[in-house]
Amino acid sequence: MKKFYVGILSLVTYSILGLADEDTKVQQIVVPVNKCSAPVLSIAISNIECKAQSCQDTGVPSGGIAALAALASGQGNVKGIGSGVKSMLTNAMKESKCFKIVDLEQFEKVKQMMVATGQEVKPPKIDLIITGVVSSVDISKEGGALAGGVIPIVGMFSKNTSKASIGVEFTAMNPTTLEMSESKSFQANSEKSSWGFLGMGGPAGGGWSVTKNVALDNVIRDVVFSATNYFTDTYAKDNIVERPKVEPAS
Repeated sequence: MKKFYVGILSLVTYSILGLADEDTKVQQIVVPVNKCSAPVLSIAISNIECKAQSCQDTGVPSGGIAALAALASGQGNVKGIGSGVKSMLTNAMKESKCFKIVDLEQFEKVKQMMVATGQEVKPPKIDLIITGVVSSVDISKEGGALAGGVIPIVGMFSKNTSKASIGVEFTAMNPTTLEMSESKSFQANSEKSSWGFLGMGGPAGGGWSVTKNVALDNVIRDVVFSATNYFTDTYAKDNIVERPKVEPAS
């Protein structure tokens, strides 16, 4: 009898998994950046510094309920946002296929590992170094201060309950002369988006989400996509074979 029940349980489990598998929908994320037929330059993306006031140590509580309340009201510390912007920009540049991305940090790690075997790691020539500065970051709770002392979960913020804006200046530099060839500032706010993120609803994953605030992630992606399209148009225009469609501002 025991074997009978185990057999039935296994059959039911298999059936449920089968139904779940049939209902599963795989969405293809369409990243709205220019696409190239082949890479034209090798680039390295340097650290992106945040000089915005909200990135500085302002005495805001660093943990617990008080920190959630501070972030919800727009006072939260977003000190690590620069590395998040760098990560997204790297992903977007790779997605464009217009550039070869050289990871200098990874090169140094591998170089040290290979010393023990007598092997030498030689990175490809770098044509451009792209760096950036986050000049402004603002997060605010729609409607002002929290009402009734209720603290929402940060990860559940949405455009309807949280507003965000960001300003980033990206610069392209010659690695041998340190001469700045291109520099442009990009601004974005969650009330008006330039680029849709097709095939993705709600919080994004897979390297396209770097904070616990949906509205802030949205504006970071906005400036990153705009910057990527600017650099591909500037340095790889002749190799672009596909351009994203601009969606109506939302």
